[in-house]
Amino acid sequence: MSERDPQTRQPIKARNFYSPSSSNSAKSQNPNKPFANPKASRPNPNSSRSMFTKKATTRENADDNAIKEDGGLHEFPTLVGTCPLMCPEEEMVRREKLRDLAIFERLHGNPAKTSPNLAVKKFCRTITTRGVNASDVRPVSVLEDTLNYLLSLLNSSECPFEVIHDFIFDRTRCIRQDLSMQNAMGDQVIHMYEKMVCLLK
Repeated sequence: MSERDPQTRQPIKARNFYSPSSSNSAKSQNPNKPFANPKASRPNPNSSRSMFTKKATTRENADDNAIKEDGGLHEFPTLVGTCPLMCPEEEMVRREKLRDLAIFERLHGNPAKTSPNLAVKKFCRTITTRGVNASDVRPVSVLEDTLNYLLSLLNSSECPFEVIHDFIFDRTRCIRQDLSMQNAMGDQVIHMYEKMVCLLK
């Protein structure tokens, strides 16, 4: 038998999986990889700042339009109160039906009965100059008499001081509300405010 010549085999080249060419090809094949571009996930502070400025400008424009539709704040009519009592009659009747009378306003201790000499106008948070009748607002002279009556209750020993303070605080708050709605000014009004400030100290 004749001897066969050994075949010459070509050596196999090992692939380098960590070569730069392979990494570049991997990046090109996955362009949407989450960590391929870390700068893309960072928020842009300028965009958020501009968005906040845009919202603030929109809010200011809405407020300006609302004032223009109302005719401007300076065009509100001047209100002059004409109520001669410490509490308007309509409010007295309503609070009698609701039994919403403070202990100092009850006639002979009856929670459903009061009198003009006892009832004092209660503070209302959601009140505006529009839609308010002059007969529901007390003039400065009546407000001063009402304030003096409220201050006289400080000497009362029938109720705890906390009850007296809460009643006077609410009713003097309503006095300031009536003064504000009428744009009341003058030495008489200043003297009333001084008394109420001393009460709050």
